[in-house]
Amino acid sequence: MTTYDDTEANGMNERGALLDFPGADELATAGHVEPLSERALARVLAEVEAAVATEGAGVTTKGAKGVVVTMPERRLIGRQFGRRRALIGLLTTAAVATGVVTYANHGTTSAGTHSEARANTASVFLDDISTVAASQSASSGKYWKMRTTVGDEYISQSMDEYVVSGGKAAKKGQHPDWQFGPKDLDWNGLDQLTTDPAQLLALLQSPPRPKSISPFDQAASVLTESPAGPKLRAGVFKAMAGLKGVKLVGQVKDTTGRGGTAVEFAEAKSVGQVIVDPKTSAILEYTFTWTAGPSKGKVTHHTVLSTGFTDKIG
Repeated sequence: MTTYDDTEANGMNERGALLDFPGADELATAGHVEPLSERALARVLAEVEAAVATEGAGVTTKGAKGVVVTMPERRLIGRQFGRRRALIGLLTTAAVATGVVTYANHGTTSAGTHSEARANTASVFLDDISTVAASQSASSGKYWKMRTTVGDEYISQSMDEYVVSGGKAAKKGQHPDWQFGPKDLDWNGLDQLTTDPAQLLALLQSPPRPKSISPFDQAASVLTESPAGPKLRAGVFKAMAGLKGVKLVGQVKDTTGRGGTAVEFAEAKSVGQVIVDPKTSAILEYTFTWTAGPSKGKVTHHTVLSTGFTDKIG
């Protein structure tokens, strides 16, 4: 059996070859750098994604403020060195351009540092989703329809709630107002609510009222169940990004098998999680898990198949 020789034709060993790429010096010395323009950054990230697709490496971009990169653990031999150096060079360009790079290499950072990185990435993701939400078309109708795995629900402009089962519609009663900080909002209240993210965050951070749900749950409820328009949804996503303790879970599947990106918020006795469709900003599923107390271990899933306005029930 021959001994493996990791020396390239140019005399470099594997470590030297991996460090021999454009941008290595910049990566080693880069501290804070000003980000590229959105157009330039998009071009860089497109090149990274194309290179990754060719080489089989996994990379997830998170907009102008951060990049999450998963590099495969694979031994490099022969001509793969050259291609991999080009790929690493592209990743380095993105790293220096954005100023923030988080490597998905679990176990290499302290718990505190890892937690801070996750929180920062959640903020980046929610900021990006707010842009997606703002780009959606506004519409209107007499009822807000929400199709779930349980059935179809309708909310009228007067907050009457109807359910459809077996093709028959029945009035369920009054839908409760949506909590948002010190406010209880009905359909009209949503239209009158500010869309400014800073003001929305201030409302969410107001002192809690008796029997009020967490700020994360308040935001999730408005995003999941209410007829909030694109501007308001964008503002709420951005306000949610400002909540302390919101963490990025990453790519997951809901109970129906649909893929999305999840963020979560842990309280003393529970954890709330929402799965977001990154292409549309729609909430696919909200999950509530008790982590302490008499209900410890109990999990509730609220899976939303579709939402939208309609002028009739059924």
